[in-house]
Amino acid sequence: MTDRLGTSAWSVSEARSVVARLRHVATTGPEYDAVELFLALCDYLDELHGSPGFDRLLPAAERSALAQVVQQVRGRYAVPDGDGERLVQPVNAAVTLAEGRELASELAEADGWQRELGLALQGLFSYLDQLSGGPGAFTELLTSEERARIASR
Repeated sequence: MTDRLGTSAWSVSEARSVVARLRHVATTGPEYDAVELFLALCDYLDELHGSPGFDRLLPAAERSALAQVVQQVRGRYAVPDGDGERLVQPVNAAVTLAEGRELASELAEADGWQRELGLALQGLFSYLDQLSGGPGAFTELLTSEERARIASR
């Protein structure tokens, strides 16, 4: 199994390291928002994964087991909302889930590090979709209590 984030050239550990350094380069605009979003989603995944945190993509069997727990905690099989209400939930101060997906797509069309950042973000969203029930299923953040319950499984 590859540890690459989607079609990005970066592995989880490489992406986390590079994006942390990009915090000093991308200080405004969409790149800044993308860096902050990436870091916030990694923090979210740290909580879901429990110790030692989100340091790799889980193998298929472990990913499936975690996805079952996530879906049990959510209490339903997730499908995207037609009206998109949950998609406007903020991930951090600047970006919502819906805006984050759009931002990832826009950056993935750019060049250089912006492209890799966009591809890595798309990989994170894809991974979160898998944990939430399938393509497009990551439409809401679990509460901190729900994340703690999942991590202690």
